[in-house]
Amino acid sequence: MNHKQSLIYVLLAISFFFGDRSLAVAEESVPRSELSIGDALALAKLHIPQLVRAQSEQRVVESRREGAKLWLTQNPYASVLVGKRKETTSDPIATGVQYQIHVEQALEIAGQRWARLSAVASQVEVAKAQTALAQVESRALLLTSYVQASLAEQRVMVALGREETAEQLLLSARARLELGATGELEVNLAQIEKGRVRAERAQTEVMLIGRQTQLGILCGLAPTNKLLLTTSHTVPPLIDTTYERTDSLYSLAEQVRSDLLVIRRQHVALDREESRLHRDAIPSLLVAFDYQRDLPEQTFWGGTVGLSLPIWNRNQGSIAQVRASEQQRQAEERLLRTRIRGEVTLAHRKLQLLRKQVEEFQKEVLPPAERNIELLRRGWQAGKFDLFRVITASRELMEARLRHLDLLEELWVAAIELERAVGAPLLQGVSS
Repeated sequence: MNHKQSLIYVLLAISFFFGDRSLAVAEESVPRSELSIGDALALAKLHIPQLVRAQSEQRVVESRREGAKLWLTQNPYASVLVGKRKETTSDPIATGVQYQIHVEQALEIAGQRWARLSAVASQVEVAKAQTALAQVESRALLLTSYVQASLAEQRVMVALGREETAEQLLLSARARLELGATGELEVNLAQIEKGRVRAERAQTEVMLIGRQTQLGILCGLAPTNKLLLTTSHTVPPLIDTTYERTDSLYSLAEQVRSDLLVIRRQHVALDREESRLHRDAIPSLLVAFDYQRDLPEQTFWGGTVGLSLPIWNRNQGSIAQVRASEQQRQAEERLLRTRIRGEVTLAHRKLQLLRKQVEEFQKEVLPPAERNIELLRRGWQAGKFDLFRVITASRELMEARLRHLDLLEELWVAAIELERAVGAPLLQGVSS
């Protein structure tokens, strides 16, 4: 055996040894930022628009408490009269300058302040519930984006492994051509396959860039650094076993679902607002002080007590509007409760079906595909099969691995959707 033949056999041995093993992604010069799922959730709370907007609106509502705490909501009214007075007499003493000061203040005497404070407090609770709803939606959005980016990384790894396999097949075909064990056709087929899988790898990298960019936007990160995701999602998600049954999920959703809580707190807010409107229609006490000086030797001072008379306007229109809003709220609550049960049922069934599909795929599809490629490689080396069958099996293995990742992504998204439908964290190992 000459030196050239020895080198060829060494190349063949290397190709068969490494075969379909995936390569790690090469480190690039672009700096990478580590981002765990917990870090992503913490950053998202500060940068997801709908959550930031809900938090800002809550602060606006809370600021109304300062105005509601005032003991007197109406400012006092004051007037001053200055004028010259002259009697229709020839007596000069009866002529002089007249001064008059009038101060008036309305007082709340029928619990208006308490009603005002209660109404504002209920509005704050509604705003808090809306913020909690935005937090649930933001968590679902962030988790979905992180899972998709994480599995996109795995797709790139699969594509890199497939590209490495194509490269090794090309090297083997060229070595066999040198030995006269095959023809130029097989070398051309291997060359074409290498170009095809390289293009597929590029497509997966484009997908990864897009998903990482989307995740970075949600986290408020600049697109200058690549994200290094430290949390993998290559295994099926685990749900708290306490909530494996739909009835327990219904019960939990009835307790914690934020949009349902919003409607319930709106009921309290409307009830208190109606009470405030009724109390505002109760007469208010008017207290006034007067001081008057007509002549240098004539002064007068005294007080006045009166009542406002809400005869024409007793907040009839506002009260009717509040009652109509309450009827609308009751209808929305009934519809929402029905929709919640439907969402929970659908998400739970979808999760169960996808979990079963993933388990069956892992047991019945991936292992045979991996064994087939090894058998065909050996058969091709022994001259039993042509290269086209090896390439076809390699494609089928890559498609199977990518399909497995697709099923995992669908399964994770279904689990996240179940969390959102219930309105509470259910995923084990995922920081809230």
